[in-house]
Amino acid sequence: MCQFTHQVIFLNYGQFKLANEIQFGEVQFYFLDEAEDAHKSSYAVISVYGPPNMDMLAKSSHVLWAAAYTGDTNLHVVEIKNIILVVSMQPLPHKPDDPQNLWFVVEKSGLDDTELTGCVDPVNSGPDVL
Repeated sequence: MCQFTHQVIFLNYGQFKLANEIQFGEVQFYFLDEAEDAHKSSYAVISVYGPPNMDMLAKSSHVLWAAAYTGDTNLHVVEIKNIILVVSMQPLPHKPDDPQNLWFVVEKSGLDDTELTGCVDPVNSGPDVL
């Protein structure tokens, strides 16, 4: 039986909580664990990105979260049931005097941020339409 002390949130590239800090990472693989009582739990092994570049974060008013990819040097096991946010991690274009190997977070609007209204064709929707 596996026991984990951290509550974590994650999927593919995602935002998660590890030791009460918001972090980002990349899923390496998923697996199931079956306890002695036959209860199955789903987990992921994730590669956690390094801490954000504090200079870029401050200069961008906490909008640009850019960090180094750590590969397999910073792996953690997380429970799948705690996933809260999926993001995209993109390579940050390098400028002179910037650190190399930085990736930045791109969040997309979800359905909770949008209103689905359908499509109305204003030309063909009036009372004159035959």
